[in-house]
Amino acid sequence: MIRFRELERVKLRDGVLVQGLPGIGLAGKLAVDYIVRELKLPKVAEAYIDGLMLHANVAVFVDDEAIIKLPTYDFYLFRGGERDALFLTAPAQPVAWMQYEVAEQVLDYFQSIGGVEVIGVCGTTMGEGEGVYFAATSWETREELIGLGFKPSPGGVITGACGLLPALAHLRGMKAFVLMGYVSQPELDPIAAKHLVQALARILGIQVDTRNLDALIEEVKRKEREVSEMMEKIKEELEERTKGRRFVPPFYV
Repeated sequence: MIRFRELERVKLRDGVLVQGLPGIGLAGKLAVDYIVRELKLPKVAEAYIDGLMLHANVAVFVDDEAIIKLPTYDFYLFRGGERDALFLTAPAQPVAWMQYEVAEQVLDYFQSIGGVEVIGVCGTTMGEGEGVYFAATSWETREELIGLGFKPSPGGVITGACGLLPALAHLRGMKAFVLMGYVSQPELDPIAAKHLVQALARILGIQVDTRNLDALIEEVKRKEREVSEMMEKIKEELEERTKGRRFVPPFYV
């Protein structure tokens, strides 16, 4: 079951869909969530999906007023000078066997309101350091992205919705590609997210202040330093305790 609920009926001008869902380093989701929050974009639609299960089979949220809320695909609208963008985010990706159905229905909705281009944003561990890599669905788009200064993906695979939605959009005749921020840590990588925010700002012609993201980057770095210092201290204490002790192998009878 996939149920769309329109909060506002919109008509896009040369519409672009930007999808950022949870994935490696949370790079894509963090980038899209950040743009939505910084630009205070209005939510215009949401989708209830029976295959949208959170970690450990969590099915619903309960807020601090004891109200149950279902996880949803959320669509936010940006009105540009010449073209519009629809930003898609969610707290989770659909389960594997629902990915195709969900992607097709998202594209049905998107095209029905004037959508013509799809961008998937996510993280990648493939590459040679910080920056934004891409995977295109056509040679023409590939050359365009190289001209913008993005790096071609060295190859491999893209898991989940990030690659699937653009691939299916291409089959419908839409321009589509994936932008991937290089991820150095799998849990949370705000540096990769910042690169994606800056890339999207260039492509879409929008202004996004990244100072709050810079603050998050510094906070993550500070915590990394604290953990590193703590581990070094533990290592030194263990070495001190075992100094001069002769290792005696265990005996088995």
